[in-house]
Amino acid sequence: MALREKDDIIHLRAGELLFVKRGTYLVATQAQGCQVLWLPLDVNFVQAFVQRHGTDLARLERHEEACVNTLRLQPCAMAQECVARLAALGGEGAASMLAMLRLEELLLLLVFGPQGRTLLAALRQQGNRHVDRLHAFMEQHYLREWRLDQYAEAFGLGLTAFKCLFASFYKCPPRAWITERRIVHAHHLLLNTRMSIVDIAMESGFSSQSYFSQSYRRRFGRTPSDARRG
Repeated sequence: MALREKDDIIHLRAGELLFVKRGTYLVATQAQGCQVLWLPLDVNFVQAFVQRHGTDLARLERHEEACVNTLRLQPCAMAQECVARLAALGGEGAASMLAMLRLEELLLLLVFGPQGRTLLAALRQQGNRHVDRLHAFMEQHYLREWRLDQYAEAFGLGLTAFKCLFASFYKCPPRAWITERRIVHAHHLLLNTRMSIVDIAMESGFSSQSYFSQSYRRRFGRTPSDARRG
Protein backbone atom coordinates (compact mmCIF):
# COMPACT_ATOMS: atom_id res chain seq x y z
CA MET A 1 0.00 0.00 0.00
CA ALA A 2 1.24 3.50 -0.82
CA LEU A 3 0.42 6.42 1.49
CA ARG A 4 1.19 10.10 1.22
CA GLU A 5 2.12 12.24 4.22
CA LYS A 6 2.66 15.83 3.12
CA ASP A 7 5.36 15.52 0.42
CA ASP A 8 6.53 12.03 1.38
CA ILE A 9 5.31 8.78 -0.15
CA ILE A 10 5.38 5.76 2.17
CA HIS A 11 5.36 2.30 0.58
CA LEU A 12 4.26 -0.41 2.98
CA ARG A 13 4.75 -4.12 2.37
CA ALA A 14 2.79 -6.96 3.93
CA GLY A 15 3.69 -7.46 7.58
CA GLU A 16 5.18 -4.00 8.14
CA LEU A 17 3.92 -1.66 10.85
CA LEU A 18 3.55 2.10 10.63
CA PHE A 19 3.42 4.29 13.72
CA VAL A 20 1.46 7.49 13.00
CA LYS A 21 1.64 10.36 15.46
CA ARG A 22 -1.62 12.08 16.33
CA GLY A 23 -2.13 15.16 14.19
CA THR A 24 -0.55 13.49 11.15
CA TYR A 25 -2.77 12.88 8.14
CA LEU A 26 -2.23 10.20 5.52
CA VAL A 27 -3.85 9.83 2.12
CA ALA A 28 -3.86 6.41 0.46
CA THR A 29 -2.54 6.68 -3.09
CA GLN A 30 -2.45 2.99 -4.00
CA ALA A 31 -4.04 -0.08 -2.47
CA GLN A 32 -4.48 -3.48 -4.09
CA GLY A 33 -6.79 -5.69 -2.09
CA CYS A 34 -4.90 -5.02 1.16
CA GLN A 35 -6.19 -5.23 4.71
CA VAL A 36 -5.09 -2.84 7.43
CA LEU A 37 -5.18 -3.41 11.18
CA TRP A 38 -5.54 -0.02 12.90
CA LEU A 39 -4.54 0.11 16.58
CA PRO A 40 -5.37 3.49 18.18
CA LEU A 41 -3.21 4.42 21.18
CA ASP A 42 -5.34 6.25 23.73
CA VAL A 43 -3.46 8.89 25.72
CA ASN A 44 -4.41 7.22 29.02
CA PHE A 45 -3.15 3.87 27.75
CA VAL A 46 0.17 5.42 26.68
CA GLN A 47 0.62 7.21 30.01
CA ALA A 48 -0.09 4.02 31.94
CA PHE A 49 2.31 2.06 29.72
CA VAL A 50 5.18 4.52 30.26
CA GLN A 51 4.57 4.69 34.03
CA ARG A 52 4.17 0.93 34.49
CA HIS A 53 7.39 0.09 32.65
CA GLY A 54 9.32 3.21 33.68
CA THR A 55 12.20 1.28 35.28
CA ASP A 56 12.80 -0.86 32.20
CA LEU A 57 12.27 2.02 29.78
CA ALA A 58 14.78 4.14 31.69
CA ARG A 59 17.49 1.82 30.38
CA LEU A 60 16.86 3.20 26.90
CA GLU A 61 18.77 6.36 26.11
CA ARG A 62 16.67 9.45 25.56
CA HIS A 63 16.27 10.19 21.86
CA GLU A 64 17.30 13.80 21.36
CA GLU A 65 16.16 14.11 17.75
CA ALA A 66 12.83 15.69 16.88
CA CYS A 67 9.96 13.23 17.11
CA VAL A 68 8.79 11.81 13.82
CA ASN A 69 5.31 12.05 12.32
CA THR A 70 5.48 8.52 10.94
CA LEU A 71 7.81 5.63 11.70
CA ARG A 72 7.98 2.46 9.62
CA LEU A 73 8.63 -0.58 11.82
CA GLN A 74 9.72 -4.04 10.78
CA PRO A 75 8.51 -6.28 13.60
CA CYS A 76 10.39 -9.32 14.84
CA ALA A 77 8.73 -12.75 14.76
CA MET A 78 7.28 -12.32 18.27
CA ALA A 79 5.86 -8.91 17.39
CA GLN A 80 4.31 -10.32 14.22
CA GLU A 81 2.67 -13.00 16.35
CA CYS A 82 1.22 -10.29 18.62
CA VAL A 83 -0.21 -8.48 15.61
CA ALA A 84 -1.77 -11.72 14.31
CA ARG A 85 -3.41 -12.36 17.68
CA LEU A 86 -4.73 -8.80 17.84
CA ALA A 87 -6.17 -9.17 14.35
CA ALA A 88 -7.83 -12.44 15.37
CA LEU A 89 -9.66 -10.68 18.21
CA GLY A 90 -11.38 -8.25 15.82
CA GLY A 91 -14.62 -6.33 16.38
CA GLU A 92 -15.55 -5.46 19.93
CA GLY A 93 -12.81 -7.74 21.20
CA ALA A 94 -10.25 -5.13 20.22
CA ALA A 95 -11.25 -3.10 23.30
CA SER A 96 -11.05 -6.04 25.68
CA MET A 97 -8.53 -6.51 28.48
CA LEU A 98 -6.87 -9.28 26.47
CA ALA A 99 -6.43 -6.92 23.53
CA MET A 100 -4.89 -4.27 25.81
CA LEU A 101 -2.44 -6.85 27.16
CA ARG A 102 -1.52 -7.92 23.63
CA LEU A 103 -1.04 -4.30 22.59
CA GLU A 104 1.17 -3.64 25.61
CA GLU A 105 3.23 -6.72 24.77
CA LEU A 106 3.59 -5.48 21.18
CA LEU A 107 4.78 -2.04 22.31
CA LEU A 108 7.36 -3.58 24.65
CA LEU A 109 8.76 -5.69 21.83
CA LEU A 110 8.93 -2.65 19.56
CA VAL A 111 10.49 -0.18 22.01
CA PHE A 112 13.28 -2.67 22.74
CA GLY A 113 13.78 -3.23 19.01
CA PRO A 114 16.12 -1.45 16.57
CA GLN A 115 13.94 1.69 16.32
CA GLY A 116 12.81 1.60 19.93
CA ARG A 117 14.33 4.88 21.11
CA THR A 118 12.61 6.86 18.34
CA LEU A 119 9.30 5.11 19.01
CA LEU A 120 9.57 5.66 22.78
CA ALA A 121 10.25 9.38 22.31
CA ALA A 122 7.09 9.62 20.18
CA LEU A 123 5.06 7.64 22.74
CA ARG A 124 6.22 9.87 25.58
CA GLN A 125 5.07 12.89 23.63
CA GLN A 126 1.73 11.18 22.88
CA GLY A 127 1.18 10.85 26.63
CA ASN A 128 1.68 14.57 27.29
CA ARG A 129 -1.57 16.10 28.61
CA HIS A 130 -0.83 19.56 27.18
CA VAL A 131 -0.25 18.02 23.75
CA ASP A 132 -3.46 15.98 24.08
CA ARG A 133 -5.44 19.15 24.84
CA LEU A 134 -3.81 21.00 21.92
CA HIS A 135 -4.65 18.17 19.53
CA ALA A 136 -8.29 18.08 20.63
CA PHE A 137 -8.50 21.89 20.37
CA MET A 138 -7.06 22.02 16.83
CA GLU A 139 -9.29 19.19 15.62
CA GLN A 140 -12.31 21.11 16.86
CA HIS A 141 -11.35 24.53 15.50
CA TYR A 142 -9.16 24.14 12.38
CA LEU A 143 -12.00 25.33 10.10
CA ARG A 144 -12.45 28.59 12.02
CA GLU A 145 -11.59 31.79 10.18
CA TRP A 146 -9.31 32.94 12.99
CA ARG A 147 -5.98 34.72 13.06
CA LEU A 148 -3.20 32.91 14.93
CA ASP A 149 -3.50 35.24 17.90
CA GLN A 150 -7.19 34.30 18.12
CA TYR A 151 -6.28 30.60 18.14
CA ALA A 152 -3.76 31.28 20.90
CA GLU A 153 -6.24 33.31 22.96
CA ALA A 154 -8.98 30.69 22.63
CA PHE A 155 -6.50 27.99 23.72
CA GLY A 156 -5.43 30.08 26.70
CA LEU A 157 -1.85 30.93 25.81
CA GLY A 158 0.05 33.91 24.49
CA LEU A 159 0.91 33.80 20.81
CA THR A 160 4.61 32.96 21.34
CA ALA A 161 3.88 30.18 23.83
CA PHE A 162 1.17 28.79 21.55
CA LYS A 163 3.57 28.68 18.58
CA CYS A 164 6.25 26.97 20.68
CA LEU A 165 3.88 24.28 21.98
CA PHE A 166 2.47 23.78 18.50
CA ALA A 167 5.92 23.42 16.89
CA SER A 168 7.06 20.95 19.58
CA PHE A 169 4.22 18.58 18.66
CA TYR A 170 3.36 19.16 15.01
CA LYS A 171 6.88 20.03 13.79
CA CYS A 172 5.54 22.78 11.54
CA PRO A 173 4.03 26.27 11.89
CA PRO A 174 0.33 26.47 12.84
CA ARG A 175 -0.72 27.98 9.49
CA ALA A 176 0.98 25.20 7.52
CA TRP A 177 -0.80 22.52 9.60
CA ILE A 178 -4.18 24.26 9.33
CA THR A 179 -3.86 24.50 5.54
CA GLU A 180 -2.83 20.83 5.33
CA ARG A 181 -5.74 19.74 7.52
CA ARG A 182 -8.21 21.76 5.47
CA ILE A 183 -6.87 20.28 2.23
CA VAL A 184 -7.28 16.75 3.58
CA HIS A 185 -10.80 17.59 4.75
CA ALA A 186 -11.64 19.00 1.30
CA HIS A 187 -10.11 15.93 -0.37
CA HIS A 188 -12.44 13.69 1.65
CA LEU A 189 -15.48 15.78 0.71
CA LEU A 190 -14.41 15.82 -2.94
CA LEU A 191 -14.20 12.05 -3.22
CA ASN A 192 -17.05 11.06 -0.90
CA THR A 193 -19.81 13.63 -1.42
CA ARG A 194 -21.66 15.29 -4.29
CA MET A 195 -21.03 18.79 -2.99
CA SER A 196 -19.98 21.32 -5.61
CA ILE A 197 -16.33 22.35 -5.67
CA VAL A 198 -17.17 25.91 -4.63
CA ASP A 199 -19.20 24.60 -1.65
CA ILE A 200 -16.33 22.29 -0.68
CA ALA A 201 -13.94 25.25 -0.79
CA MET A 202 -16.19 27.30 1.52
CA GLU A 203 -16.90 24.36 3.82
CA SER A 204 -13.16 23.67 4.16
CA GLY A 205 -12.24 27.20 5.19
CA PHE A 206 -10.81 28.53 1.90
CA SER A 207 -11.57 32.12 1.01
CA SER A 208 -12.32 31.35 -2.65
CA GLN A 209 -12.61 28.49 -5.12
CA SER A 210 -9.53 29.67 -7.02
CA TYR A 211 -7.39 29.70 -3.85
CA PHE A 212 -8.68 26.24 -2.98
CA SER A 213 -7.89 24.92 -6.48
CA GLN A 214 -4.37 26.34 -6.35
CA SER A 215 -3.74 24.85 -2.90
CA TYR A 216 -5.20 21.50 -3.91
CA ARG A 217 -3.07 21.35 -7.05
CA ARG A 218 0.10 22.11 -5.09
CA ARG A 219 -0.79 19.33 -2.64
CA PHE A 220 -1.96 16.60 -5.01
CA GLY A 221 -0.56 17.59 -8.40
CA ARG A 222 -3.95 17.91 -10.09
CA THR A 223 -7.03 20.10 -9.91
CA PRO A 224 -10.10 19.25 -7.80
CA SER A 225 -12.07 18.73 -11.03
CA ASP A 226 -9.50 16.20 -12.30
CA ALA A 227 -9.53 14.38 -8.96
CA ARG A 228 -13.31 14.09 -8.97
CA ARG A 229 -13.33 12.73 -12.51
CA GLY A 230 -11.10 9.89 -11.50
